[in-house]
Amino acid sequence: MSSEGIPNRGRPVTIKDVARLANVSPKTVSNVVNNRPVVKPATRERVLQAIRELNYYPSAVARGMVTRSRRLIGLVLADITNPAYPEMVEGVASLARQAGFMVMLCNTGRDPDEEQRYVHLLIEQRVDGVIIASSRMDSQAAETLSSAGIKVVLFNRHPERYSVSFVGVDNENGGYLATKHLLNLGHRRIAFMRGTRGASTSIEREQGYRRALAEFGIEPSPELIAWGDYHPDVARTAADLLLRMKNRPTAVFAANDVMALSVIDAATALGLRVPEDVAVVGFDDIAIASNRLIGLSTIHGDLGQLSREATTLLLEAINGNLTEPVRKILPVYLVVRRTCGGKPTGDW
Repeated sequence: MSSEGIPNRGRPVTIKDVARLANVSPKTVSNVVNNRPVVKPATRERVLQAIRELNYYPSAVARGMVTRSRRLIGLVLADITNPAYPEMVEGVASLARQAGFMVMLCNTGRDPDEEQRYVHLLIEQRVDGVIIASSRMDSQAAETLSSAGIKVVLFNRHPERYSVSFVGVDNENGGYLATKHLLNLGHRRIAFMRGTRGASTSIEREQGYRRALAEFGIEPSPELIAWGDYHPDVARTAADLLLRMKNRPTAVFAANDVMALSVIDAATALGLRVPEDVAVVGFDDIAIASNRLIGLSTIHGDLGQLSREATTLLLEAINGNLTEPVRKILPVYLVVRRTCGGKPTGDW
């Protein structure tokens, strides 16, 4: 092949460069790139050789305009530092990769404005679908993406109405199981540490907390409900205030494990023993919860399975096999370890 068609290496290689080197039209190169069976084998091989020689990478946007698919999925997270997310990200990425899709990771930092910026970016990038794990109850992200023709699945977060598919764990029942366990252990002043304001997970877990208290005829005390914002530093400050109360709680149920660990840290700093002076239960069962130095009692929800379910639903929607929104709620169960003072479950 003549070297006359090789472009200056100081600029990106274009489809016209490949066509010139292979002595074909740009349309023929496009047909080869998009694997259309209209090119003669000898011509196809000549084009492929030119592509290899020039190290040409077809524009994903241009290919998407032709094939109507960029083979790209967006994954919107609230806070990448949350230890619960790695298992979820791996589950999505692994299944997407098997289906020939790449994953674009978007970390909003729990900022509504940042979420909106990512939504507009995902629309501009013409992604095939999006899994959202950061929406608040009032978030319009799902509606905005759906209106742009992008398939959406919500991951353990949902708005008040289900206009898109949703996969989550049974948050309300998890809150109920955690609180009832503490009640069965004899605790009556049980604090609840809420997550981010407007997060459906926090709202539902609090509903379970209140239901368990109601069964024992206990009215929730406002002074025992604190905001931890699903953030370790915010939760640490809130826990310190709770545990310094004159009539402090004897137990704390935190809406996630990150906040539960902050409660344990605050208790230790105040010279309180866990679980003898204050029992602690979390939610999520992140990897560090089972560490024998910590032994965090918590509500287990299978985040790996949850992420696979969400990705499967999204791929089905992208492929046109899902015409109506689907709602899937996966069960949860209580894992009793050291921090609540109950009899441990399993082989911990």
